[in-house]
Amino acid sequence: MNSMDKFNDLVGLIFGRLYEAFPVPLEVDPNTFHEQAIATNDEEGAFGFSEYFSSTVKWLESAGYIWIEQDKSTMGSPAFDLVLSEQGLEALRRVPTSLEGNASIGERLVEFSKSKASDAIGTLISLAVTTTVQGGVSAS
Repeated sequence: MNSMDKFNDLVGLIFGRLYEAFPVPLEVDPNTFHEQAIATNDEEGAFGFSEYFSSTVKWLESAGYIWIEQDKSTMGSPAFDLVLSEQGLEALRRVPTSLEGNASIGERLVEFSKSKASDAIGTLISLAVTTTVQGGVSAS
């Protein structure tokens, strides 16, 4: 799995859980997503996952998609209480016109976070980020 696929999977899992819990902050740490984000035979991906997770969360916050309500990290073990920001919520509430059905990006990511059965996660993350950056009302 390449780095961008790994990033998309982790972001999709985080977004799905936060969308489902919204507006209540959700406590997350690397163990919350490790099993779904890293393939069992990916020893290289498993090594350093805590740092990768922490960097991803901090990037999502700096990009304005989430708020870190509380940083509970201790001695190199990251843990956060996270909630979707207004920008993140709006991005995930969009219903992509380019995909079949009328489920929002967030609803699709909730399903992904439960099953990890979707091959379209990269497309969903791209649609969420692109429409927010462009300020569009609906994804296309």
